[in-house]
Amino acid sequence: MESELIKKTVEDLMEKFGAGNHKPGSGSAAAFQGMISAKLISTVISLTADEKRRHLYSHCVIELLDFQEQIERRIYPTLVDLFQFDSEQFDKTIKLRIARNEEKDEATKNQLRRQALEELKIAIAIPLQIASLCNELAEISAYVFDNGFKSARGDSQVGLSGAVSALAGCIAIIRLNVLSFDSDEFEYCKSVVSKVDDLDKEYQILNKLANSKIKILQAEFEEKIPLFQGVNDIINKYRGNIDLNIEQCVRELQNLVWTNRHLIWKKNIPNNELQILRPDLILKRVLGYDYFSSTRFGIPSKEGEVIEVAGIIDQPNKLVAVSNSFSPEVQKFTAAHELGHAILHEQPILHRDIPTDCAGKRKTRDKTEVHADKFATFFLMPTKSIQKEFEKIFSSKLFELNENSAFKFGGRSTNDIRRECKNLRGFSRKLAALESFDNKEFTSLSNKFNVSTEAMAIRLEELQLVRY
Repeated sequence: MESELIKKTVEDLMEKFGAGNHKPGSGSAAAFQGMISAKLISTVISLTADEKRRHLYSHCVIELLDFQEQIERRIYPTLVDLFQFDSEQFDKTIKLRIARNEEKDEATKNQLRRQALEELKIAIAIPLQIASLCNELAEISAYVFDNGFKSARGDSQVGLSGAVSALAGCIAIIRLNVLSFDSDEFEYCKSVVSKVDDLDKEYQILNKLANSKIKILQAEFEEKIPLFQGVNDIINKYRGNIDLNIEQCVRELQNLVWTNRHLIWKKNIPNNELQILRPDLILKRVLGYDYFSSTRFGIPSKEGEVIEVAGIIDQPNKLVAVSNSFSPEVQKFTAAHELGHAILHEQPILHRDIPTDCAGKRKTRDKTEVHADKFATFFLMPTKSIQKEFEKIFSSKLFELNENSAFKFGGRSTNDIRRECKNLRGFSRKLAALESFDNKEFTSLSNKFNVSTEAMAIRLEELQLVRY
């Protein structure tokens, strides 16, 4: 007996399918399609049930694992057997037909014809079994597409479409083969055709189902088009523009992110505007950059020395790296700084120098660096949001130091405050870090916006919210 088909290499198997012989034939091909679909769906289930993401699919993981057990213990092994059996069985039918055609004796010819038809009945039963298994597999595939690992829906869809295609092939094979019978086998043919008609109805339903899953993926992409188009429009509008209105650029980007937040955050979707101030996520999920942090980054200077930097952006390779040697607030400002470069500047590689005090002052005053710092400031501390939170805390749009306002610092005087805060910057720092005022407790402005006290103090002064 010929060696098992399943043990052949894919190359040898393809050679056999394309060699112009009757075996392996269309029935084996349909079984092979079903086998591939079964393994793809089993893979998606394994990915779904993986320990690192199982909790995300707790609502269906038990049912999925039950499906996987059915696939691995029953559906796939049976398809493997039918893959081989179809090749062997149809070979018997063909050999009897050849012998019939070569036979001269009419009685023997008739006997061979009858034997060939009996073997053909067995051959017809094989694609009926394959079709039944692929029907079941298609239904499982559709469930896995809807409920399994979302990032593997390509595999789920190929599994679904492959099973449906195999089902269609089996229907065609059976309809062709029943044409070999005459009226004396009408009852048999009627029974087979009835089964095929039922399969055909299932196929029509499953084919529409498979197409609907493709439409789902199409709709999901089309839903992202406004986001993609919006980002592209912002970059085209502001990149390399010497007359930059950086704050307007930031507002447009933030409005775009807010409108499309359900696409950017798959879970824990932000419900207030401060929650979208995540430059790292926007770099990754909107602009497509890889983002990571490491202890130190250095670049060579003109003098041959290595200068440590707080962050670097490599635009051709879509990479942003931020040093984690500094506080989380400085890291966040650096990330927003690099986001500014990604939007505003054409230079392939740019870096942010280490802040001289790690709190907002930069050595570098190159124009691109100034632009990126302004972008970071506007991004992390939006004008309207700062004004809104400031007024909520101090019950005023402008905080002026006087006896009345000083008293609200626990009964202190203006002179007390001036001795503590030597100048406007010192007073702005105090307001930026303040966590209680006028018998009220609250989150400080710097903590609320996740920036350094120094950065917030500068921003309060820029917005002219403080008078010393």
